[in-house]
Amino acid sequence: MSVNLLTKRLTLDDFILEMMRIAPQDLNLEQLQDLVAQLDLNDTLLRQHITFSDKTYARKLLCRTSRFDMLVLSWHPGQFTTIHDHAGALNVTRVRSGTLTARLFEVYDKRSSTEQLVRVGSEEQLVRGELASVDRDRIHQLANTSDEKLVTLHVYAHPLSSINVYCPNSGQVDRVALQYTLEQ
Repeated sequence: MSVNLLTKRLTLDDFILEMMRIAPQDLNLEQLQDLVAQLDLNDTLLRQHITFSDKTYARKLLCRTSRFDMLVLSWHPGQFTTIHDHAGALNVTRVRSGTLTARLFEVYDKRSSTEQLVRVGSEEQLVRGELASVDRDRIHQLANTSDEKLVTLHVYAHPLSSINVYCPNSGQVDRVALQYTLEQ
């Protein structure tokens, strides 16, 4: 990546072009972090994708290419993801508003590929503009543990069709197909 790229702002079109220049297998987490940090999305575009749900956090697909997915997630206080990995995809999450709790997990007892006990390895609180990153083989959980609404932007490379969900009590690991909140 060039030095100039590190200092400029990227429109969504610029971001797509930069992502298309790097073969998916060659893209690393640091490169994806740099690109997401430079992304300058139009507020009008983002507002169209912010939708809150009382049942669970809302996932709205903003952009999908052959190389990545970009989503806007909207969270009420107390909503959280499962403990999961991204089935080999890189992930960078940028906080748009509110405070995000990001937890990384570690496997402490791997009995098989479908039975693994995990525990929290680290936890951090992130605010507007800060990034949470998950490498291809990492297990994590995101949550809104604050008293205010939270909006986050997520980029996954490669596009996600499923994730692996880890049960912290039984250790069972299940492959789960993803769904998006597309309706307005």
